[in-house]
Amino acid sequence: MATSAKASKSSDKGVKHCPAGTVLFREGEVGNKMYVIKSGKIRLSKKIQDSSIVLEELGAGGFCGEIAMVSDQPRPVTATVIGDAAVIQIDAGQFENMLRSNSDIAVRMMKRMTQRLTRAQFRLANFSLRTTKARLMHQLRYEALNHSKDGSVHGLAPIPDDIADALGLEIGELKRILTTLVKDELIEVDARGFFQIIDIEAYDRFLRYLELHDRFEYDS
Repeated sequence: MATSAKASKSSDKGVKHCPAGTVLFREGEVGNKMYVIKSGKIRLSKKIQDSSIVLEELGAGGFCGEIAMVSDQPRPVTATVIGDAAVIQIDAGQFENMLRSNSDIAVRMMKRMTQRLTRAQFRLANFSLRTTKARLMHQLRYEALNHSKDGSVHGLAPIPDDIADALGLEIGELKRILTTLVKDELIEVDARGFFQIIDIEAYDRFLRYLELHDRFEYDS
């Protein structure tokens, strides 16, 4: 059972020490606090039908809960500690003063928020594909582009640690699909867990086929 955020210990400097399993906030709750991660890991997830989809995993230097501070809307995601963490809790007043007094912080936060929303929207849209291979290929293409320095998808990129949870796949199924993609010479995967798309034209042709097949099966 998840540990309540109230059970977390606070230090004299306002740092909360949260054991793995602590839920900082839940999707649908009204909140007026955000959290800056000093150490550990926080997982952001969203309920889609009967599944919980991982949108992002945040480490030291990351933050979460800020959307509720600026929108007066219920929390759009659930934030769960997945590795013992230390977080700094910031209330609405502190948040507003911080943004007013330091424009650099405000700009950096807006950029991070935009990146997070873009990634979350992609993962949610990707989950609409029923074919698991198409989901994975779509996600890998996004990761290759996201880690590119020249706008191409030919370079090496890491396979995200949370990709199975994000796509609703079992680890065994993920490994099976990756093995098939390697066997079909669509990607290469090295010992570090980095991948590379070998032939982007062939890759995209096959991905379009899977997407059309998925759509046709659904319509019929």
